[in-house]
Amino acid sequence: MNFLSIGTVFAYGQTSSGKTFVITSFYYIGTNSQPGVIPQAVDCVFDYIKECQEKEFLLRVSYMEIYNETVRDLLSPETEDLRIHEDKRRGVYVSPLKEVVVSTPRQVLKEIMKGEANRHMSATDWNERSSRSHTIFQMVIESTAKNSSPSTSHRYHPAGPKMSGASVSLSVLNLIDLAGSEKATTSIDRRKEGAYINKSLLTLGTVISKLTENSSGGHIPFRDSKLTRILQNSLSGNARVSVICTISPSVINIEESQNTLKFAARVKKVVTKAHTNAVMDDKALLQKYRLEIEELKTKLESTNISNDKEKEAELSEMLVQEKAKVNYRNIKN
Repeated sequence: MNFLSIGTVFAYGQTSSGKTFVITSFYYIGTNSQPGVIPQAVDCVFDYIKECQEKEFLLRVSYMEIYNETVRDLLSPETEDLRIHEDKRRGVYVSPLKEVVVSTPRQVLKEIMKGEANRHMSATDWNERSSRSHTIFQMVIESTAKNSSPSTSHRYHPAGPKMSGASVSLSVLNLIDLAGSEKATTSIDRRKEGAYINKSLLTLGTVISKLTENSSGGHIPFRDSKLTRILQNSLSGNARVSVICTISPSVINIEESQNTLKFAARVKKVVTKAHTNAVMDDKALLQKYRLEIEELKTKLESTNISNDKEKEAELSEMLVQEKAKVNYRNIKN
């Protein structure tokens, strides 16, 4: 498995057609006999890390939802005023978004369970437990060669990257559960939610159409919805994208099923070219932690043990914590 810059998987289809089951089925059936995309992807990443002995890794995860065109942090629901930003180096990103450093699959699943508990779910005319929002689970994977000594003479500067002693490969995995397209419902609240959902899905369809039909580089309306804005990095070319389209077996849903298949046909025409993203500065957390370890070691060595034993103990504990963030090799899942 080669880590590329961006990998994205999302499920598309009408409400109650099985999207959430496909993406996160592990959490709803209470067994791992039929794991969904997220648990399988998490296991795949950690299996690769175990086999790759020549590198060290650092993983961090975030989980957000788009509810009524408002971005919410599912791991920190009390955080307000989340904004979508863009710069040349990071592309499009959401901030302030809580990111949790993880070291085992169990820890990742624990964070997802925490996020699922904060997600908007409600009963509708078609589904007793319907997703009322789009969710985006993001895993950032940093890797660098073992025993590469980071330079302490440089720090990240917002004006641009600065060269450091060792490069860090930075990859992003997005796993997305889209809310389903809906017809009018009897509940006023559900009707309002459905209007936002349908608008964002319509914009997604428009963006896909523009990407496949307009090869001359014309305007693509990514900004017309929060969903397409956040997915801009994935859909604009520098990504490997997989789309799961779900349909209902019921005859009464044949029109929705046909629309889903048309969407799938358009998505297949989108051309993307994913490439490895090497970060040559120490903005990446892995480099940051290693620099902190070196600085803590220096402070520890310079501490006068006879006069300041309390300071020595404090620095020793901090050093152990920083090493734990980087050393994944001794972790038993």
